[in-house]
Amino acid sequence: MQARWTVLLTVPGALAACAYSSGIIPVGPGIYSVSEMRAPARGGELEAQRAVFAKIATFCGQQNRVVLPLATQPDGDPFTPYGPTAFDATFRCVPPGDPALADTPAPPLVR
Repeated sequence: MQARWTVLLTVPGALAACAYSSGIIPVGPGIYSVSEMRAPARGGELEAQRAVFAKIATFCGQQNRVVLPLATQPDGDPFTPYGPTAFDATFRCVPPGDPALADTPAPPLVR
């Protein structure tokens, strides 16, 4: 019975440790950066990418602004059998209709 409790308490903690978030970090005047990592068992790069875009959309939305991506890229070791397992974004929050948005390509679609 004790082994069962050990497994029930250990497994969720181990799975939680398979993800990392830098949180949103100010890197310049009005410029922010965020990095997310997900283990392959938790969705890898695609889940990290989804988490990044969700986090920055929420962050800017709380300010009644929209995301202006400055740089987005996969991160992590590309030579593992799973490929990169992280995703980074540098961005600004701008008012809706800001002229800079017209020159920005749409973010990649998350599968």
